[in-house]
Amino acid sequence: MLIVLKALVVLTSSECKRLIGKGVAVLPEVQKALKSGLIVIIKGTTNSYVAEEILGEDINKADFRRGVVLPGLLGGAPSPERQIPDIVIEKGKAVKLTLEEAVPKLRGGDVLMKGANALDLFGIAGVYVASETSGTIGLSIGTLMARGVHFIIPVGLEKLIPTPIHNIVPELGIDKIDMSTGLKLGMMPVMGRVVTEIEAFEMLTGVSAINVGGGGVNGAEGSRTFLLKGEEKDVKKAFELAKGIIGEPIFPKT
Repeated sequence: MLIVLKALVVLTSSECKRLIGKGVAVLPEVQKALKSGLIVIIKGTTNSYVAEEILGEDINKADFRRGVVLPGLLGGAPSPERQIPDIVIEKGKAVKLTLEEAVPKLRGGDVLMKGANALDLFGIAGVYVASETSGTIGLSIGTLMARGVHFIIPVGLEKLIPTPIHNIVPELGIDKIDMSTGLKLGMMPVMGRVVTEIEAFEMLTGVSAINVGGGGVNGAEGSRTFLLKGEEKDVKKAFELAKGIIGEPIFPKT
């Protein structure tokens, strides 16, 4: 007799990032590229967890980023001497290639990962662009689309917004903003394989995950509450996975 269980779990922002990192690491296209292709992991807070899960080692997450959103501030990139380069993995081994060197080498079957600043209800992601020449996304997006490179977008549901990305893009732009608490910026809409906590739970355990709430206090700000539903063995596996992730330290201070 099939037994269906339901479980509720709350994951903080950093715990969600860890879960997403684990989910991305087991994607079939990632596993294939690890064996015979090229993987590019562009710097970002969520991608720092992705990189740790793929490489199997800790990295300096605070310096594996470009700009970040801080309390009351858009921006906050580390100083150039602190920045860790984007990570490039060729046939399972990290190689010393810059993003500018790696992107032209990408072909169909390879993988590029880039986080996002917003995710709408239609699954379209938005990336902030503070560079006058469109930054890393501008450097890579054309090659990805032209060659059929796997474009993976790890993004937590804390970035979910109620407004369609296509309505936001025309409103933003460095030269359109009069005042800002931090950088002035535009937004690039992007489409790829979006991996949120929902996809991560499903890939790692087979459960159906439903986001049933968000937010909290005393460190739970930005958290998400999930209903896990499925066969008994899958839900128990997902529940244990969540319990193992709970306690993940908050993202290091920048």
